[in-house]
Amino acid sequence: MDNPRNLMKTLSEMWRESLWESHSNQVEAAAKMREKIQDRRSLDQYDPARLQRRVESCWSNGASLELDDPQLQRGGRPRPGDRWR
Repeated sequence: MDNPRNLMKTLSEMWRESLWESHSNQVEAAAKMREKIQDRRSLDQYDPARLQRRVESCWSNGASLELDDPQLQRGGRPRPGDRWR
């Protein structure tokens, strides 16, 4: 698997590219981002829709992305009391 720090940078860049390709249409950018996540083998363990939403939220709010969050995994469940529910 990729280094987590590099993976977070890659996800941020994927979101930025998706926004640019969709002329800042966030609905279209979200769909493009999910496709990019599905196409990248190193992201197979993650649910594309959940990861896309989290990246978008972190990117727009300046928050840090926690790739070890079980909710981001395919079929993952949120941690008790998690703010991302």
